[in-house]
Amino acid sequence: MGCLKLQALWLDNSLGLSVNQQVNESYVPLTSYYFWPVNEAWEQIRFELESKPWISDSERIKLLNLIVDIMNQWQQACTKLSGNNEDNEKIESILDNTVLVGLP
Repeated sequence: MGCLKLQALWLDNSLGLSVNQQVNESYVPLTSYYFWPVNEAWEQIRFELESKPWISDSERIKLLNLIVDIMNQWQQACTKLSGNNEDNEKIESILDNTVLVGLP
């Protein structure tokens, strides 16, 4: 995923997701934060990415698949009463192009 980076806020009751774009050596917001399951974050981000013609189909698909992976990991973590370090390491291993804030 060349110049796009997924930003995730890992909260107790929701998962905040946004996409940033690298410009020179810094990142600028490309989308707003969308909080799942409060709203349809995946659909909203998909809609925003499709409206940006410079993002290739393959890059958009990879990013949307990553969002699904993060949502699944968050949902699994919420169903467990207590997380452990092994769970955290598994989550971090799929998030190469993601900045996680608030990971337990």
